[in-house]
Amino acid sequence: MNNTLKDLGKTVLVFALASAFAYILKSVGQAIDIIVVVYMLTVLIVSRITNGYFWGVIASLLGVLSTNFIFTAPYFKFNFILSGYPITFAVMLATSIITSMLTSSYKKQKEAAEEMALELQHSYEEQRLIERKAEQEKMKNNLLRAISHDLRTPLTSIKGASAAIIEGGDMLSDETKLKLLNDISNESQWLIRMVENLLSVTHISEDTMKVSKTPEVAEEIIANAVSHFGSTGFSQKLSVEVPDEVLIVPMDATLIEQVLLNLLDNAAKHSGNSTKIVLKLSSDPENAIFQVIDDGKGISEEDLEYIFEYGESRSKDIPLDSNRGFGIGLPTCRTIIHAHSGEIWIDSEPGKGSSFSFSLPLEEYLTNDLRGE
Repeated sequence: MNNTLKDLGKTVLVFALASAFAYILKSVGQAIDIIVVVYMLTVLIVSRITNGYFWGVIASLLGVLSTNFIFTAPYFKFNFILSGYPITFAVMLATSIITSMLTSSYKKQKEAAEEMALELQHSYEEQRLIERKAEQEKMKNNLLRAISHDLRTPLTSIKGASAAIIEGGDMLSDETKLKLLNDISNESQWLIRMVENLLSVTHISEDTMKVSKTPEVAEEIIANAVSHFGSTGFSQKLSVEVPDEVLIVPMDATLIEQVLLNLLDNAAKHSGNSTKIVLKLSSDPENAIFQVIDDGKGISEEDLEYIFEYGESRSKDIPLDSNRGFGIGLPTCRTIIHAHSGEIWIDSEPGKGSSFSFSLPLEEYLTNDLRGE
């Protein structure tokens, strides 16, 4: 009922304004043809702003009757016997009605198209949700497989070294005991790093696979990562290259520091005969770019294919258990960077070294003021 009253009010208002305008045109000597066009436009407007065919047809009839009553001699009287009137005004009425019907039909088709587009959008969102759940389930299963493998090796080593010390007793030399204790310490450090990686993944929202970001000074995050990494006793020379200007990057500082530690740890332990590691920070107009570069043995094409995958085998001719490999650190890096809407990639050439890089969006709306732009 409310919609009917609204449509009635719209029709009356538009028709009254059109009649007033037509009367002004008549007063200044405009021909009846111009007035007919005004009422045709009125029908189009009424059909556009009301629901269904009814009000457009009413506007058509009122337009024909008003033209006859107000603008055709004798004025303010109906006269249906004028020469040519039946044909002229029949055509006018038919044209008005057809215009009204076409306009209403267009509105219905538009509404149907909008409803279909909305349904397709909902369907797409549901499909994306299903795919995201499947991806999460796959990642969870692969992570569990990777954890089971990476736990087995250090725990076995710790158990064996401990048993050797206990059972060997005084029969072991101090040098042998020190070596076994160092093995235990190194394997324990590996387990600690793996637990840190697992805790890092828990910071990421399970529903959105996103993280909560705040503006951070990138150089400070790098300094913290280098400070923590310095305690691991690596042999390579580490150098840091940062730009002159302060770079503010939206991020979860704890997670990005973990990524840098993982990449530095990977460069120190798995780059073979590398002598130096470079941690470099740069930027382009849209992203901050972090790089960890070594001059070691590089990575084969077979390894590159699986290096960011949880629990995937590396080179097909190398059994998975023959080497601890890259562990869960690099796959965790990819998960963290993707949760930041960034990208991670590797450039490597066997015999010349590797460069692990990742980008984080600068999101200018957060950084312009802080960078003085």
